[in-house]
Amino acid sequence: MSKKKRYFFSVTEEMIMNEKAEKFCAGRIEVYDNAKKTEYASYEARFFIPREFMEDFREMWDSKESDEMPYIRWDYPKEKL
Repeated sequence: MSKKKRYFFSVTEEMIMNEKAEKFCAGRIEVYDNAKKTEYASYEARFFIPREFMEDFREMWDSKESDEMPYIRWDYPKEKL
């Protein structure tokens, strides 16, 4: 039997109430810390991504476990902000 990893990730998609954003998906990655023995997420990371990435994004993060907390950073050119 394999040992549980420390962190468990769950992707939760949320409804976007703006029709201008129909080509995007939004939600959060919930991070559960198995060391804390609680049913609630210890951390979460929000996302707003093009719909075309959602399937791969969910496949990468949903129901995965790790002993390390991931570090995700997306940089945008200042002229796009």
